[in-house]
Amino acid sequence: MIFADTNVFYNFFFETELSPKARAIFESAFDVVTSFTVFNELVFITLRKLAERNYNVKNYFDFRRFIVQNGYEHFEDELNILFEFFEARDILILSDYQDVHEWKRVMDTYHLLPNDALIAVTCRHHGIDTIATFDDDFRRVDFLNVIP
Repeated sequence: MIFADTNVFYNFFFETELSPKARAIFESAFDVVTSFTVFNELVFITLRKLAERNYNVKNYFDFRRFIVQNGYEHFEDELNILFEFFEARDILILSDYQDVHEWKRVMDTYHLLPNDALIAVTCRHHGIDTIATFDDDFRRVDFLNVIP
């Protein structure tokens, strides 16, 4: 079982130089899981990218205003694709492990950003020792094996 980070999903859905590697992860024989934090980041980043590309929404405040004025109807098809992808591939979305002291300890020990520390402690709590990510910060975490 491997944990997939936000950037793996992003590079799967949006064509980049890392897309072939992202596709290979999802085509592998591994069972893929992720967390609510990753899914939340993926939805947010996807919406921001689509708003910028399709509606020239350049910053967070304009994006927020766009959503307040328009809701999510302009993104309904893309959101459905995301949700259906997770369902079709049986990707389990784990609950985040929320022990504040362990989270802070991992932030401090491995010099991780808060969401990355939350991902790391969630992996450890669920007994997952392998993470698929393009984020080199996870290579500092001695209880996680990083692929690719």
